[in-house]
Amino acid sequence: MAKSKSRIKSIYSEKKGEHFLKEKEEWAVKIGRLFGIPLARAIKALPVKIHPNIISIISLIFALFAAYNFFNNKLIFGAIFFFISYVFDCSDGVLARLTNTQSKFGEKLDFYIDITGNVFMYFGLWYSQYYLHGQWFLGGSIIAAHYIIMVFGYAFIKDRTYKTISPKLSSYYSAADEGFLTFFFTPMLGIFRFVFPILVLAQFITYVILFLKQKEKPGTMKNIRSMLKI
Repeated sequence: MAKSKSRIKSIYSEKKGEHFLKEKEEWAVKIGRLFGIPLARAIKALPVKIHPNIISIISLIFALFAAYNFFNNKLIFGAIFFFISYVFDCSDGVLARLTNTQSKFGEKLDFYIDITGNVFMYFGLWYSQYYLHGQWFLGGSIIAAHYIIMVFGYAFIKDRTYKTISPKLSSYYSAADEGFLTFFFTPMLGIFRFVFPILVLAQFITYVILFLKQKEKPGTMKNIRSMLKI
C-alpha cells in the first residue's frame, strides 16, 4: 500500500529538473491534469519520441469525433470523446515541459486547436439540441453570447482569477470550467439544452464581478493581442 502511494506521488510530483506543475489552476484543469500528467509521462517513456504538437493535433481529432456525435444527438459518446480530447489537451503542455520542447508556435497551435474544436462541438450541439427542436435562433444567440462574454473577459479584465478557499484553485468558475461543464457534464446527463444558458449566464456574472472589482485599468489592446496569441 505504501509503495503504491509512493509510486502515485512520484507520478504527480516534479522530479529534479522538471517544471510542469502550476501553483494554482482551475478545478476543471486539475481534473484534466489528473489523467494528463500520467499520459504525458507514458508518452515520454515511449521508445519513439512524440512531439507535444502531435498530442495537440490528436486532441483536435477527438474533439471532432465529439462534435460528430453531438451533431448526431449521441450526447454520451460526444461527452466521452470530449473527455479524451480534454485529457490530451491537458497533457501536451506537460509533455512539452517534461521534454523541454516548449515553443511559441506550440502555444499558438494549442490555442487555435482549442478554438477550432470548440467551434465544431458548439455547432454539433446547436444542431441537435436547438436546430432540430425549432430553436435555432435561441441556441445560436446563447452560443454567440458565450463568445461575446469570452471576448469581454479577455479584453477588459486584467486578471480573470480570484482568491478561493483553496490555495490550489485559481477560481471557482472560469472559461475552462464552463467548457468542461458544457461539453462533458451536461451532455453526459442529457441536460445540455436546459443548463447551457445558465452556464453562460454564470460566466457573465463572474466576469462582471471581476470587472467591477479590479483596481487596475486593463490594457485592452495588450489583452486582445494576448488573446489572439499575436
